[in-house]
Amino acid sequence: MSISRRDLAVLLPALATAANAQQINTPAAPAKPALLPSKLYHTEDIPYNGDDKKRGRRFFIGTTHQGFNMEMHETVLGPGEISHPPHQHVHEEIIVIVEGTIESSVNGKLDRATAGSVSYFASNEMHNFKNIGPGHCRYYVLELRADAA
Repeated sequence: MSISRRDLAVLLPALATAANAQQINTPAAPAKPALLPSKLYHTEDIPYNGDDKKRGRRFFIGTTHQGFNMEMHETVLGPGEISHPPHQHVHEEIIVIVEGTIESSVNGKLDRATAGSVSYFASNEMHNFKNIGPGHCRYYVLELRADAA
């Protein structure tokens, strides 16, 4: 089979159009989080989002030099508020309670903790927090993630 220049003149633009359409319809790979630099995160430089019932702020999210993804954020719960309904996820979380009193639920087991306490939520265990104190409860969350989040 022989292809002429005329055949190529018709065929090449059609192939280019088809290739372009395939790229548009193919979902892009998730963006890889930025490499986390050594850095001091000043509290006054990181604004809160939310309201008086529940607010939070993200200190960082990114990848370590070994390719592990981490996120650090803070949550502030008003009296009687819950962090979220009980849920589970693949990544692990470490929680450091800075102020207030919480009730922690892990797989339906309840426990209380006060400022200075640390909680660890293992992979795929149902969990959540509730502020059971009279004032606001504030805690930091370090998520150890395999995904890019």
